[in-house]
Amino acid sequence: MFEVQPARIRWEPNAFLMQVANELKPGDALDIGMGSGRNALYLARAGWNVTGFDTSTVGVVKARAAATEAKLALNAIEADMFAFDYGTARYDLIVVMYMGRIEPLGARIVTALRPGGHLVIEHYGGGYEPDSLPRVFPGLEILRYSEDEGFPDYNQRTKGPVLRFHARKALN
Repeated sequence: MFEVQPARIRWEPNAFLMQVANELKPGDALDIGMGSGRNALYLARAGWNVTGFDTSTVGVVKARAAATEAKLALNAIEADMFAFDYGTARYDLIVVMYMGRIEPLGARIVTALRPGGHLVIEHYGGGYEPDSLPRVFPGLEILRYSEDEGFPDYNQRTKGPVLRFHARKALN
């Protein structure tokens, strides 16, 4: 997928992620399904210590090359999101952009967040049942949960509902 640059895919960082990240103090971040690294590289430029992974060898190679060219630290790993070791209280920010249904990972993602850590998800609306994400990520405080009509970040040609989810793990 990442060998040819399709015209419909954005290569700039996700606008919702930038809005959220700009309000946070940089720390350790994880980009699940980073593709060629557009969001991971943005976070690294903003001072985050970023680990990103994807199943695409081509995407990971492109992300590493872009990080090297920009002199940014990026831990880019080829891995499957269901096999990746998320760890415990490891990340201050976890990003999931257009990765499909991630319900089986809910508890693992919550466990991987440090107290006070943030989870940011954007996906095509309709991909989840209404109000289902709070149940997938129990124990997180929902800061934003919306499904608005617009052009999804990942596909600028097809207008439709876009789901945006921002939640924070409690400090205790």
